[in-house]
Formats: sequence, structure tokens, C-alpha cells
Amino acid sequence: MHANTRQNAAICSSPLAGLNPQQLLEAPGLRTVLRSNDFGQLDSLVAHSLGHHRSRLLPGSAPFNAQIRMGAVEEFQVLLLHGRGQIELVREQCGHGVLWLPLQGLSQETINGNACVAEPGMALLFQPGDAMRGLTSEEVSGISILVPQEHLLGATPRSPLLQRGRLERQLIAAGLQLAEAAAWQPQGSRHAAEALVEALHQCRNPPDPGQQRERITSMRRRSTVAEACRWIDQHLAERFSVDHLSSAVGVSARTLQYSFLQELGHSPMAEAKRVRLRQLRRLLQDPDQKHRSISELMEASGLLACGITAADYRRWCGESPRRTRRN
Repeated sequence: MHANTRQNAAICSSPLAGLNPQQLLEAPGLRTVLRSNDFGQLDSLVAHSLGHHRSRLLPGSAPFNAQIRMGAVEEFQVLLLHGRGQIELVREQCGHGVLWLPLQGLSQETINGNACVAEPGMALLFQPGDAMRGLTSEEVSGISILVPQEHLLGATPRSPLLQRGRLERQLIAAGLQLAEAAAWQPQGSRHAAEALVEALHQCRNPPDPGQQRERITSMRRRSTVAEACRWIDQHLAERFSVDHLSSAVGVSARTLQYSFLQELGHSPMAEAKRVRLRQLRRLLQDPDQKHRSISELMEASGLLACGITAADYRRWCGESPRRTRRN
């Protein structure tokens, strides 16, 4: 298996794994269109890709810097964004769609009045006409794929946030594969564009639910994952293994692993880690927890109080635990 393909497969196994932003910043198939400490230069460039917008660098943010690299595969333009500094952005998507694939850091969005948070391993699909207000974490890396409007006609996903189910995971994987194709321009990279077109079509026009076997299998898989996620929430501060979890929900460990990979794109224990990091963020932001140390809050969230946890948190959240608490 090609090294890049192995790397892409790892993305679907863990919410903390993914394409390496540093490798993408050096990839030969992309050209640098911005490298600056001037927020105004970024603001001007974003206006050309996102449509009508206004943005600002939030007071007290880390010193701003940004790098954007661009490539293309067939009709799709691919932008790699890597930046530091917390930004608020209000815009209306015009002319084309955008598939946003975060690699590091969080993107908090209100899209047509509906709030959501995009994390690494998820995606956002912006449609022409969408009205959005967004807020980034201190450090963000991600991939924007500009999607021609003709590939967005017809029915659309139930939510702009893509994270669950076979079809949404398929679209996320196709987007990441296209980004790899743009970055390294391997032979046959046009097939990545064809795969993305097909994934967009499948996500907009899911197969007929009247197929009884498929419907029952999918419902059972979703039910298993939902029950397991509830159990994880209730036992967050405890130490448990995938065997404990599978026994608690009454399925084999193999069935549980497969169900999570199909629905969420990663393993049950990777989901437990993601939920624990979310809990740590909530505790860090809670004024009533100010008297407790960051180490205590890590342990209360079921995480090890160590530097590895702090590094995982920074990759996931785009800022250090200390920075989250200070903000």
C-alpha cells in the first residue's frame, strides 16, 4: 500500500489522527498563495473564496500568522489553511460550495441559525446561500475544497455537519483522498475527483430505504453505537476497555468495532478519548472549576494527567488547556 494511502486510512481510525499539516505545507503539488503575519492579507484572500464576509481577529488572541497553499484536481480547487490567532468570521456562501475538513483545532459555526462544532475527523459542507457565523480556535489547520454548484444540485445532507453513517464517512474519506491527490499528484489522481463526485451524489441522494435488509442492519448498527456512546458518557471517569464496553451493550467486541468504524469512522476507544477531551474543555471553561488544577480536571475527565494528554488536547482543540482556561 502506498504510504499516503496508509496515512489516509489512519484518519478514519482515530479522531486525533489525520493528514500531517506540516507534510502538506511542503507537498510539491501545492503552491503557496499566502504566508503572512498581516491579518488584512488573509481577509482579502478569504473574500475571494468564501463570498460576502466580514471578519476580525479577536482581542487577546495569540499573535496572528497564516499560510495558505493551493492545488487542484480536475474541477476541484483545494486549499490548505494553517493559521494561528482566533478569528470570528461572518459570511454568506456564494457561487459554489465548500467542503471543510479540519485537521487540527475546532471550528464553531452557526449555519442558517443552527449551531455546530466541527472537530478533526468531521467535515462541514457549505451550500451556496448558506449564512454563517464562525469562530476558530487559537490554532487551526484544515482543507477547503471548492465544490462547483452542479455537484450540489438535488437533495442535501440533513445537516451541514458530516460525522456519522456510511455515506457521510464516505464523503469525508473522498475529500481527504482528493486533498492527497492535489498535494502529491500521483498517477490516476483524477480518480480521486470522480470518487468525490460519486460521494457527493450518494450523500445527497441516499439509496432507497425500502431495502429491508439494509435498513435493519443500519438501524441495528446505529442503535448499538448510540447505546455504547450513552454508556461511555455515564462511565467517563472510569477506566474501561473495548471488551468492557462490548459486554455492557451486549455485542461482541468485533461487532462493536465494526459498528463504530461504519458510523463514526473510528474505534470505540477513540470515541471515548474524544468525549473525554470534550469534557475536559467544558470543565476548563467552567468558572466553578477555577479552584481545581488542570491535572485534576484531566483526571476528572478520565484522562491521564500528563504531557501526552496536553499534546492530544492541543492537536484536537487547537490551543493548550491553559489557554482554554485563560480565554
